Parts: sequence; C-alpha cells; structure tokens
Amino acid sequence: MAISIERLDKRDLRRLELFREIVEQGGISAATVSTGLSQPVLSSQLIELEKSLNLRLCERGRSGFDLTVEGQQVYDYANELDRLLTDFAFKLKGVSHKLTGHIRVGCLDNTVSLKSNPLPKAIEAFYQLSDGVELTLEVGDFTQLNDQLSKKQLDMMVVVLGEHQLNRFDHVTPLFSEKSFLYARNDKAQSIMEANYCLDGQRINMGGYAKEVMYQLLDLDRVKEAKLIDGWHVESGLMLTLAGTHLSFLPDHLIENNPNYAQLTALQPDKWVFESHFYLVSNSHSSRMSSVARAFQEILIK
Repeated sequence: MAISIERLDKRDLRRLELFREIVEQGGISAATVSTGLSQPVLSSQLIELEKSLNLRLCERGRSGFDLTVEGQQVYDYANELDRLLTDFAFKLKGVSHKLTGHIRVGCLDNTVSLKSNPLPKAIEAFYQLSDGVELTLEVGDFTQLNDQLSKKQLDMMVVVLGEHQLNRFDHVTPLFSEKSFLYARNDKAQSIMEANYCLDGQRINMGGYAKEVMYQLLDLDRVKEAKLIDGWHVESGLMLTLAGTHLSFLPDHLIENNPNYAQLTALQPDKWVFESHFYLVSNSHSSRMSSVARAFQEILIK
C-alpha cells in the first residue's frame, strides 16, 4: 500500500520515535516502562501514525506483537531517520555559538519527584547548546500556567490534560504519565480496611480534571453520607490526608520517594488508581517558533 503523506510534521516524527521504541521493546506493554507513557497513549499514537502513513504497521492482539512487511520497512526508515537526526545534532553543536535567546517554560507543580519527567535532563542539554541561551521555569497549577500561556507569557507548558481537554489546544505532544492512588493515614486506613473498605461518612478530597474518574472509581453513588471536598489539589490533599481527616488521590511518586510520608497507605491499590497523562502544550507550531524555543522543544520530546 502506498504512503499517501507528502510531508511529516512534528507529531509524526514523535510517533515514529515511539514506534521504534515499541518495536525494540517487543510490544506496547513493554514500551510503557522505557517511554514513561501509558499503554492507551502509546496505542493511540501508533494508531495515529498508521492513519498518517495509510499503512498497517503491526499485528497486535492475543497472539502477540508482530511487524507487517510495511511495518518492517517503516521501522528501517525510522532507524535511518534517527541516524540523520543524530548527525544533525552534532552539526548543531558546531554552530551552537550562533544560538541565542530566552525561552519561558511552565511545568505543573509536584512533579519534581517523578523520575520519568524529562525536564531536568532537557534543561541540562539545552544549556549545553550555547552559552547564549537562557530559560525561565515557571511552576504552578494548570489554571495559572494556562493563563500565562494564553497571554504569551510562556512559550510552552508541561501539564496534565484529560481527554476532554485535548481538543482545546492546537499544538500538543504526549510526554509521560503518572499514577495516583487513594491514600489515607495509616490509622484511618486500618479502620477502613477493617470495615471492608467501606467509605460511608468519609471526607474525600477530590476535584480537578479527574473528578469524574475519581467518582466512578470509588462508586460513590453507593457510598452513604460521603463528604466530598471539591477543589482537589495535590499539596492541599497531602496535608489533609496527613492530618488523618481526609482521603485523597495522590501521585505515588510523591509518597514513595519521601520517607516522611511513610505514615500514608494506599487503599486497594489494584482498584482505586488512575493514570494522568502529561503533555507538552506549545503556543505555536514548531515552524513558527523562535530558533531557541524550537531547539528546546526538540530536546524535550526527544
């Protein structure tokens, strides 16, 4: 089947990179670890790449993961493209003294402990390009960062988006994911476990983009007299949970990487859990960005 696409855009290049990783890891499930992206996101990106190329790249299902003949050819071309991009990166270093400018990046708060967050390494690599570049990093909640982006006070932001939010932005690239579990202080968790995980009468801190997901996970229509606290925020949720008065969905990396939070327990971690997907949201298409903003974006999604 002929490839109908005339020119690859930045999203297709990213999808090709993810496709290579899926192939090298032996399937979508295994690639979730190396990419930091969830299985649904990887599957969606693979489907979009197949649509762009008008090709069936692989067979996936109960029988396992296998490349089609066309998929093997695209994989070989993708490897060739990766080598060209690597060569291009070395050439960029040769003219790095010409790259100057300032970029403003926003990042959602409470992500510094997430190992799959590529920002620290991307910032390091960015400053290695040239001594004439500068970066300002703003950390805040979604509302704050989105407001700054809309006012062009930021060039790009790294934030969590729900499926219903994706169509609100024109330039979106998936980056990584995190998992959140329902936590309680150990003494409260023990009493809830002894009550067979009954949540009747509990104060539950919830809200934000995932409010409906939380509601469905906990099957709150069946819970009696639950006190739902609207206005969910990671840090406020953490404080309320540490107080032993509330239950909150919190990112597992925030709890597991801090020994001070050992007094918290995840309730039914196989059941009460959801995944948040982080995306790079840019103010404009890469072709219209400044050279310094485009250079940082390429490093970040690489």
